Amino acid sequence: MVDGKFDDLLLAMASKHKDVEELSHSVLSFFERRTDLFHVMDTPNDRMGFMPGKSEQMVLKHFRFFQHKYLGRVQPELLKQAYGVDTPQPQGVIADSPEAAAEAAALGQSEAGGSASSASSAAPAAAAAA
Repeated sequence: MVDGKFDDLLLAMASKHKDVEELSHSVLSFFERRTDLFHVMDTPNDRMGFMPGKSEQMVLKHFRFFQHKYLGRVQPELLKQAYGVDTPQPQGVIADSPEAAAEAAALGQSEAGGSASSASSAAPAAAAAA
């Protein structure tokens, strides 16, 4: 997926809202009315919806990925405070502990790839403390 592909459309939509909370309400309202994001599958063979907990997991995974990306670009000191490392995470890697962050940083220095995992709540806590 290409980041920025729908920026013009999304900016036009955002301009019709007073704040991010109102915008997120509209987006989730759209998902509720027009998609199967909230439909819980009865069996793995169902063709609509998600297995229990999977849609929430997906949304949270994307939120944490972009939160980490933003903090690394705009507020890297918060990532250092939260994870105890000086180097930014390799793209797509979200560490869930200081140890994982150090390991990911080492992988980034050796130009090795990594896999995404869930982020710690330490970065949001660090952001709130700032």
